[in-house]
Amino acid sequence: MNHLKDQFLLDPEVAYLNHGSYGACPRPVFEAYQKFQHELEQEPATLLYREFSRRMQEARTGLSLFLNCESDQIAFVRNVTYGLNMVAQSLKINEGDTVLATEHEYGAVDRMWETICNERGAHLVRVKMPLPLESACSAVDLLKAKIDPSVKFVTFPHISPETSQLFPIHELTKIARSAGAVSVIDGAHAPGQVPVDLKEIGADFYVGNCHKWMLSPKGAGFVYASREHEDGIRPPAISWGNISEGNSSLLLENDWQGTIDISSILAVQDAIDFLNKNRWFETVVPRSRQLISEFNETILEVTGMDDLYLHADLQPPQMRSYLLPEGDHSSLHTDLFHRFKVEVPVFLNPKGNMFRISVQAYNDGSDLERLVNALKEML
Repeated sequence: MNHLKDQFLLDPEVAYLNHGSYGACPRPVFEAYQKFQHELEQEPATLLYREFSRRMQEARTGLSLFLNCESDQIAFVRNVTYGLNMVAQSLKINEGDTVLATEHEYGAVDRMWETICNERGAHLVRVKMPLPLESACSAVDLLKAKIDPSVKFVTFPHISPETSQLFPIHELTKIARSAGAVSVIDGAHAPGQVPVDLKEIGADFYVGNCHKWMLSPKGAGFVYASREHEDGIRPPAISWGNISEGNSSLLLENDWQGTIDISSILAVQDAIDFLNKNRWFETVVPRSRQLISEFNETILEVTGMDDLYLHADLQPPQMRSYLLPEGDHSSLHTDLFHRFKVEVPVFLNPKGNMFRISVQAYNDGSDLERLVNALKEML
C-alpha cells in the first residue's frame, strides 16, 4: 500500500488525518483535472458550447454506474451544501409542515433547514439521539417515534460529519416512505467510503460529494432525484434551461449555469478509474478500518473518555470521532497543527467536545502514533 502514499500531493511533513473535511486528490486525477483546464482555456467555446452536452452526459454516465442509478437522475453541483440548498428550496414546504431531522446534521445544513422552515412557517424537529447510540436500530426507533401526520419531510446524514455515525439509511428511508414523507439524504461522506446503491436505497433525494472520499478535484458533487421528484427541482440561478440532453427539470435547469470551470466534473471519471484500478473497497477501505482499530484503544486511554461506538454497525470504515475530557479545547486544532504537524478537526459540540480522525490510503501507523503522542502532551 506504500505506493499509494506517493500518489498524493500532500505535504509529507504533516500527519494529515482530516480527509473528511477537504479530501485529497491523487496525482493522476489531478493531472487529468489540469488537462481539462488547459483544454478549456485553449478553446473555451468548444468545451462550453459545442461539446458541453456530450461531455457532461459522459460524466453523468460514469458516475451513475458507480452509484447504480440512471444517468438522467443526477445533476452535478459544486458541493453537498449547495445541492441540499437546491433541493430544500425547491420542496413545497408549507405552513404547519414538519421537517424531521436528527441532532447529527452538518452545521450549515441544520441552519439551512431552520432558515427555510422559519421563512415558510414550518416546524423543524430535531430528533434527540444521545451519544453513544445503543445501535443502528435505536436510531431507527428514535426517529420513528417522532413521526406524526405533520411530518412531510425527513432528512438525515448517511454518515454524520462531526460524530461520525454510520446511519441505517435503508431503514430510515423506508420509515419516511411509509409515512408519506419525502426523504432527503446528506451523503457528503459516503460515496467512496462505503458502497452507495441509489436504486437499493430508494430515497427521494440523495446529495453527495465526489471531492471527498471519491478523490475527485474540489468542486464536484451531485444531486440525485427520484422519478417522482425530478421535475420539481430548480437551482437558485435560472439559466437557459435548454442545453442538457436530459428532459427533466433536474437536468434542464441545472446542467448549464453559465461560464464555469467544469474541469473537476470531467475528472470525476478519472477518480472512479483510480478507485477501481486500486480495488478500493477490497483493499484500501479494509486497511483503513484495520488501522483505526489498531489505535482505537490507545486513543481512548489517552483521552480517558468512553467509546462513541457501542455497536459496530454505527462505525464508518474510515472515520472515527472521539470525545475530549472537560476543559477548554478551543485552541486544540491550531496547537496540534503548529506544534506537532497533525491535522485533525476539533468540534466544540453541545453533545461534548470531540475530535475526528479520517484514515485514507496515504496514512500509516506513524500518522496515528504522532497524534497519540501529541494528545498525551496536550491533554
